[in-house]
Amino acid sequence: MAVFGYIFLAREKEQLMPAGVQESGLLEYAQSAGLTVDKFITEENVALRSSFQQRREGGGLFRAVQSGDTVIVMRAEWILGSVRDASSLLSVWKKNGVSLFCVNLETNITLAEKRKLLIYEGGSGLVQKLLAALLLCEGSEHDDTIKATEQIQKRKGKYRGGPVPFGWEVNKKCFLVQNPEQQRIIRAIITMREDHWSYRDISEKLKEDFNLQLSHERIRRIFSSSQEKEETEE
Repeated sequence: MAVFGYIFLAREKEQLMPAGVQESGLLEYAQSAGLTVDKFITEENVALRSSFQQRREGGGLFRAVQSGDTVIVMRAEWILGSVRDASSLLSVWKKNGVSLFCVNLETNITLAEKRKLLIYEGGSGLVQKLLAALLLCEGSEHDDTIKATEQIQKRKGKYRGGPVPFGWEVNKKCFLVQNPEQQRIIRAIITMREDHWSYRDISEKLKEDFNLQLSHERIRRIFSSSQEKEETEE
């Protein structure tokens, strides 16, 4: 059972922490948890929002760890990347029996409550810290999102009538813009589908969590549309 310390030298200045400081912090935390770091993995010149599985060092670590192994990182946002990436990462490592300790959260976050942490729970201090970490990741994509939205608007032109797609709304200038609340629901649908929820079960969960009544067929169309948009953008 190996213990890995993941050192992240962020490209973003506000996230930058010297490697020596991280190494000391990881060693201290490991000792407090009764662990000994066997190897340090250093990731350099990578954007905060990049997927951990797609990073050069992170991807190698993701594929190398085995059941019983432990990964320790100073900050959750340095390894989770985004809500969607976090869901995938935590799901795989939970299934494979790999522990992920985040020093700023002071706990192992590959827990049975993973799905709740990302979607349902909202009361505990741990959940708030985790979501705050994920918001930092999403915030770093803000400029790219604005540019992408502007490109969509230019490509589509002004809204000329007809049904408004779920996840969008018409602004005062008659352009289609993202509806934040509905986009959050779309992300929840995608996450649940990735966790193999049926459309009927998703419909019941949306009614429970968002007080939103959507038929399972409508949810299927929303999910299919989101996948088609991703393929088009790629």
